[in-house]
Amino acid sequence: MERLQGLNSEQVEERVRKGFVNTTQKGTERNEKQIIRDNLFTYFNFLNLGLFLLVVLTGKIRNGLFIGTVIFNTCVGIFQEIRSYRQLKKMKILVASKVEVMRDGKWIKETVDHLVLDDLIRVHTGMQVPADCVIEQGWIEVDESMLTGEADRIIHHEKEEIYCGTAVTSSSCLARIVRVGKQCATAKIIEDAGRLSRARSVLQESLDRMIRIISYVIIPFLILLFAVHVYRLGMSWQDGILKTTAAVIGMIPEGLVMLTSVALAVSAMRLSRRKVLVQDLFSIESLARVDTICLDKTGTLTKGTMSVRDVIQLDASFPLKEWMSSYLHGSMDPNATQKALLSFYGDACIYHKTDELPFSSQRKYAAASFKTGSLYVGAYQFVFPDGNELIAQKLEKHMHDGDRAIVAAYTDECTLKKDGLPEDLRPVGIFLISDDLRNNVQNIMHYLYRQDVDVRIISGDDPKTVSALAAKAGVLHAENYVDLSKTDLDEEELVERYTVFGRVLPDQKKKLVQALQKKGHTVAMTGDGVNDVPALKCADVSIAMASGTDAAKDSSNVVLLEDDFGVIPDIVNEGRRVINNISRASSMYLVKTCFSVLLSLFVIVVGQPYPFLPIHLTLISALGVGIPTFLLQMEPSFERVQKHFFFHAFMKALPSSITVFMCAMIAVGIRNWFQFGDEMFNGIFVLVTSVVYLVTLWRVYHPVTKLRVMVIGLMGCGYVLACLFGGDVLYLSYSPQSLLYVCMLIAGMPVILYIADRICVMVQKHIGKE
Repeated sequence: MERLQGLNSEQVEERVRKGFVNTTQKGTERNEKQIIRDNLFTYFNFLNLGLFLLVVLTGKIRNGLFIGTVIFNTCVGIFQEIRSYRQLKKMKILVASKVEVMRDGKWIKETVDHLVLDDLIRVHTGMQVPADCVIEQGWIEVDESMLTGEADRIIHHEKEEIYCGTAVTSSSCLARIVRVGKQCATAKIIEDAGRLSRARSVLQESLDRMIRIISYVIIPFLILLFAVHVYRLGMSWQDGILKTTAAVIGMIPEGLVMLTSVALAVSAMRLSRRKVLVQDLFSIESLARVDTICLDKTGTLTKGTMSVRDVIQLDASFPLKEWMSSYLHGSMDPNATQKALLSFYGDACIYHKTDELPFSSQRKYAAASFKTGSLYVGAYQFVFPDGNELIAQKLEKHMHDGDRAIVAAYTDECTLKKDGLPEDLRPVGIFLISDDLRNNVQNIMHYLYRQDVDVRIISGDDPKTVSALAAKAGVLHAENYVDLSKTDLDEEELVERYTVFGRVLPDQKKKLVQALQKKGHTVAMTGDGVNDVPALKCADVSIAMASGTDAAKDSSNVVLLEDDFGVIPDIVNEGRRVINNISRASSMYLVKTCFSVLLSLFVIVVGQPYPFLPIHLTLISALGVGIPTFLLQMEPSFERVQKHFFFHAFMKALPSSITVFMCAMIAVGIRNWFQFGDEMFNGIFVLVTSVVYLVTLWRVYHPVTKLRVMVIGLMGCGYVLACLFGGDVLYLSYSPQSLLYVCMLIAGMPVILYIADRICVMVQKHIGKE
């Protein structure tokens, strides 16, 4: 056979110069320019810039200090996201898909992005085809479901074309690249698939919805408020702009989007220290919401290493050891089971192998042909789909310890059937293979159940074997198992009845995940093989092992770099920390938004001036929201994430917003009754609102910790110092009489807050979203 040649260095450099490089761009990835652009060019930034320019026109520039907060938020967001991006990029290099390519007569490993047109590459089980190729030598079986929508496996032989992105399920071959990058026939499909594989984010959806609502509300309010202040109250246009700007600034939760992005980016960096690669930031949130996790037995419950515990000879006259050693000789891409058999039988060419059929997760067996016959090795139910009484009797005695049973069957036929089984197969041996449990698996199961996360075991192995191992691992109701190769029930019935699913085909894994989702569950799926890819892609969040196939890693939101399933509790905790703290921060931001809307409605209906100036809200936002939420964002907070994220945040914020509004009404009454000047009124109202914010911080960040008490205390000191010593800058003044009214309002505040809180609780119960 003619020896195939790859490219030399000069040929590679020439193709690189001409742009014939296999550069790829996944739809979910962002680069540094995009991060900067996404943080700079936002609706709120443009709105704040416009308001700042209006304030500049009035000549009272100190009221434009809010733009400093906007700039600070934007810079922090850009810095943290780029820092996280660079860290994660370094980690991605460690798990980047590498392909064996012949260069200068030698086989070397290159990343997919460094392949060029006409490169000769090795394609093998478990990898995704990196570019459009033509098979030069050998054959492979591929899953082309991403192209055709069908789950069938297709066998391709020499001179046939295989397409970029398709998953190799069996065998190996040498192939020549004929199209690269965007020239590949499937380039558009792959790009679209990248976008669709992102974890669903309730948080992102809620933020987008909130921004849309605020966007619709702000412009009409801006016009009406300016008209009321100038034309109804007779203010100058400068004062009208300042009052209107204050109201609009109050409605904008300017730091919330930034805080969310930063919190997710920082969490991704924290997880990277635990050797967890987060490929999609919002998958951190999704993991926090997971209530059902689907696990394969191998690599999750077990270590993934196997050993032959016992051999049952079914035909005493058959030389099983010699045939198995010859069958295993030169095996293409041996899996864990074959490696265990290799370790037991060795690798010797006693009988010359003429052809080979590698293992496939679809057919569950492998085979090899020799000059005098053929040997088929695989799962009992798939090698003998109609059953075999002799095997059944033997297995009945040996299948209670969680061992995996592999059957060897012989036929006199010397030609392999690659699309079926010979009729004269006879069993010659059974191999009992043990798969050791992970050391910490029981602790992980206990943790998941304590966190109200249900567990389903989905495996291609015998359900009795999987059930026994699952019971040892601490999986509840592991005795409820089903063989999916022998049931007619639909998936929705199955997921309600059973915990352990055995003999599961790749497409069935996907259907089981979808059935759980239809039942209202948030599902995480773990996997490491090509057979797991369909389920990984449709799960709410997917987790792969770094030692798994390229197809599994590329399809997953999270990759465990050290194959340590024990980090799952850390990932879930990190997600809960982020979401719970963002929920608390959202409540703080929404306080200002809600009371600003209420006060604006009051101004429009009653015809009173808006009680704040922009500089007042800058102070209140900084000390009451921005600084404390930023400092407390990484606080431990591992309680289960509530549903209806922003509804709960809103209901926490509403009592404080109502309290600020009611205090404003009382303060306006005091001003009108005692004829206080504007600065005296400002002093009363700003100080009272500051106290409301401190009380809200105490209520939202509960139970208290030393850090929380310290942060709230520092913010309180900041308010007092600003109000007492920053009066000239903040347009505030105080007298003994005004301070008396401040004390009276503060004394009455608990009553107002309690009544508002009870009303909100009643509304919440009425709506049915406790």
